[in-house]
Amino acid sequence: MDDIDWAQVGALIDQLYSASDELEALFPGRKFKLDGHLVGSVGEVVAAYMFALTLNPASTLGHYAIAPDGRQVEIKLTQGR
Repeated sequence: MDDIDWAQVGALIDQLYSASDELEALFPGRKFKLDGHLVGSVGEVVAAYMFALTLNPASTLGHYAIAPDGRQVEIKLTQGR
């Protein structure tokens, strides 16, 4: 993950949240929350970057990544305003 432009990743995530907010403004009473796979995948790649984890292939049962010391890691991301 050394070749990833993390400033670009942050900008793209900001764009996702902006689009969600704009859709909610256009359609009052409807929610356009970012959840499920999208938020989970964001959490996985950011955690891998921050903690030098090696991600398992997508949809691997059990654990999401391997730590540098060999421990198996589960990754969960929650969000709020």
